[in-house]
Amino acid sequence: MNVPETFDENNLRVPPHSIEMEQSVLGALMLDNEAIDRIGELRAEHFYRYEHRIIFEALAKLIMSNRAADVMTVHEALSSSGRLDQTGGLKYLNSITGNTPGAANINRYAQIVVDRAKLRQLISAADEVQTEVFHRNGKTAEELITFAQEKFEPLSEGRAEGPRFIGQFLTPVIERIDQEYHGEAPQAISTGLRDLDFKLGGGINGGDLIILAGRPSMGKTALAMAIGEHVAETHGPACAFSLEMPGAQLTQRALARQGDMALQMLRNGSRMSDSEWPKLTHATQVLSEMNLLIDDTPGLSLVEIASRSRAVKRKHGLKLIIVDYLQLMTGGPNERHDLRIGSYSAGLKELAKRLDVPVIALSQLNRGLEQRPNKRPMMSDLRDSGAIEQDADTIIFLYRDEVYHENSPDKGVAEAIIGKQRNGALGTAYMTFIHEQAKFADLAMGYVPTPRTAPTKARGFSDD
Repeated sequence: MNVPETFDENNLRVPPHSIEMEQSVLGALMLDNEAIDRIGELRAEHFYRYEHRIIFEALAKLIMSNRAADVMTVHEALSSSGRLDQTGGLKYLNSITGNTPGAANINRYAQIVVDRAKLRQLISAADEVQTEVFHRNGKTAEELITFAQEKFEPLSEGRAEGPRFIGQFLTPVIERIDQEYHGEAPQAISTGLRDLDFKLGGGINGGDLIILAGRPSMGKTALAMAIGEHVAETHGPACAFSLEMPGAQLTQRALARQGDMALQMLRNGSRMSDSEWPKLTHATQVLSEMNLLIDDTPGLSLVEIASRSRAVKRKHGLKLIIVDYLQLMTGGPNERHDLRIGSYSAGLKELAKRLDVPVIALSQLNRGLEQRPNKRPMMSDLRDSGAIEQDADTIIFLYRDEVYHENSPDKGVAEAIIGKQRNGALGTAYMTFIHEQAKFADLAMGYVPTPRTAPTKARGFSDD
C-alpha cells in the first residue's frame, strides 16, 4: 500500500495502552507467583491485548489454586482449555518471561496497565456522550448533561485501598479524639438546638445520612432549614435542594426566623408596621452574609444532586446538604417506586461518605398512623421504610401534639423522636415551635414533658 508523504502515524487514534507493561506484569507473575499480592486493583479486563487477558486469567487461576504458575504450567493450562492458539503458544510465553527484568516493580507495571485502561474507558464514555448529543432523540440539554454525568461518574470513583490492620486506623482516630478534647476540632456539627444536640451526642457528623420524617404540617422543612442556617452561620457553607418549596418562600421563612417577625407579615407587606422595619433590615443583613445556598430546581435526580453538591464543595466548601424531600427525587421511569426510593437513600448515603458531610433528607410518613390513638411516629410508619431504615445512620421523627389536639397540654412543644441512631441511644429531644415565625428554639431549662398517661393538667416546667 502506498502511504502519502504527509502521513503521520502519530495522528492515528490508537487507544492508550502499553504492550510492554502488560508483558512485564505477566512475566513478573510467572517469575514470582507471590507478586500477585502487589498488583492492586488490576483485573483481566484492564489488559488491552486479548491474548494478555487470557494469559492473566490462566495465571491467576493457577496461583489462586495454590499451584505453581510458570511458563510450562501456564502453557499446559492454556492447552487444556483449548486457548493456547489464541495466545501465541509456548514461544510467546518464553519471550514474555525472557524480556521481563523481574518482579520487584510489578506494582508500578500494574498501575500503568490500569491507568491506560481507565483512559480507554474515558474515551469510550466520551464517544457515547458525543453520539447521544448529536442524535439527541428528543432529549433536552439538561437530560443530555445528566446522561453525560451518569457515564463519567463511575470513572471518578476510586477503589478502596483494601484490608488494613486495625492499628493503621489508630493514629487518625487518636488525633481526632485529642483535638476534640482540646476543643480544636469538634467532630459533631451543632444543629443549633441544645436538647437535640445532646440526644445526638453533640450534633450531626460528616458522612452520615440523617432522615427527618414527619406527617404534613409538623415543620420538617422549617427544622431542616433552621439547622441549615445555623450550620451556615457557625460552621461553613450549607446547600439545600428544595424540590417542593420555591426559594423565595424559603427566604421569607428565613427572614421571619432571623428577624423574630410574623411570617404572615412578610407574606403581605401592607401589614408591616414602622417598628418592624429595623428587624427586617437586621434579618436581611444576616441572610445576605450567610453561607447558605438554595437550589429550588424541581424533580432533580440523584446524579444531579450529587454533581451539584460536588461543584459547591469545589467552589465554596461544604458542611451540610439538605434534600427536601426524598420522594420528590426523580429516577428511571421503569423502576418500581420502592426500588427508586431505595436507590435514592443509598445514593445519598454514598454522597455523604464521599464528600464527608452530613446529608439531611426529609421523608414522608404513611398516613396509616392517623388511625392510631397515639400518633407519634414509629419506624414502621416510614414510607418505603425498608431501604430508608437500612441506609440511614440516624432517623428523626418530628411530632407536634397540637397538630392533632387543639387543646393539647404541650401546645408549642415539638418532639424530635430519635427512632434510629447508629452510634448512639434512642430517645426524644424537646424544643419549642413558634408557628408564627416557622421557628424552632430551645425550651427553658427544667422543662418536663407531659406523661402520656397523665391528666392533661400535668404539664409544663418542674417546680425545682
